Amino acid sequence: MDESKVRLRALDLFMGLGFLAVGAFVVYDGFLAFYATQMATVERSSNPGVTSIFIGGLMGLLGLVIAAIGLLGSLHPLRIARQAVSETLQSKAFYRGAIALAGIAVYFFVFWDRIPYAISTFLFLAGMMTIFKAGAWWKIGIISGGTVAVVWYVFGVLAMIPLP
Repeated sequence: MDESKVRLRALDLFMGLGFLAVGAFVVYDGFLAFYATQMATVERSSNPGVTSIFIGGLMGLLGLVIAAIGLLGSLHPLRIARQAVSETLQSKAFYRGAIALAGIAVYFFVFWDRIPYAISTFLFLAGMMTIFKAGAWWKIGIISGGTVAVVWYVFGVLAMIPLP
């Protein structure tokens, strides 16, 4: 097997373990919902916990299969993963993604419900476009303002959905 397939299989091991962990959490949460006191009057077959247990179990099983394929198909998964993480941390795309996630966190945890929707969303959009050099300042202003206006009108006015 060529080196690129061995590398992908090593990364499959970790992806499979991640899916297994998420599936286990969904199953756990499904059991909490299934046995919740609020669900005592709900028929067992229509209890939402059943769906969560089923979907989480399938996700966990598929994660286990992916992890097994990854383990069997790679020779040194930890060495390959260490190399992949090192390459990722040195890439420009990783830092751009981290900046985007930080911007989203500021928008939701700092701006949300503290600043009116139109102002917070305009600042978020304009800030992200400025950071990623989306164009001239006036284009960023027009796009941000237009987007906020359209979303406010469609959801806030036409659909009558309360915006934060």
